[in-house]
Amino acid sequence: MTINTIDNPIEQQHTGKGNPNAVLMFGIDLNNRQKALLESLPDYDSRIVVPKDSVNMADLSALTSYTGHEFAMFTKGNERLIVRGGEKNVNIDIDEAKKLSADGYRCSGHTHPGIDFLSMQPSNGDYAVLACFKQTNSVIYNSKGDFRTFEKRE
Repeated sequence: MTINTIDNPIEQQHTGKGNPNAVLMFGIDLNNRQKALLESLPDYDSRIVVPKDSVNMADLSALTSYTGHEFAMFTKGNERLIVRGGEKNVNIDIDEAKKLSADGYRCSGHTHPGIDFLSMQPSNGDYAVLACFKQTNSVIYNSKGDFRTFEKRE
């Protein structure tokens, strides 16, 4: 039995659409969910609250691949707050992190543009924001979809 590869191309089933590494390395497009999220976050410090099951850290990594900007995610119950940053930061300071924590949010993670292990290195600001939440760790994703867990400093 011969399979006609013209009628059944491999690319048809797995296009890589929305995959952070494919977006970064091959210019593959964002998936529809990611496009809609990005349209809702057009500028630095844009914010949106969405249902928890409508976004994950891999989506934010893909947005970082596409834009070169950081994104942060905070979770409370069945909702997630997504904040768009810039090339080097997200506009969440200590006071706002304390307020988010008091409101019941946890720091789910954020992204850093870049492709190597060093791009996932937490900054002093990352540690300071994490210290405001009642949790011991969080994650940083890079533009490829790789991630690193970092822990609160003692």
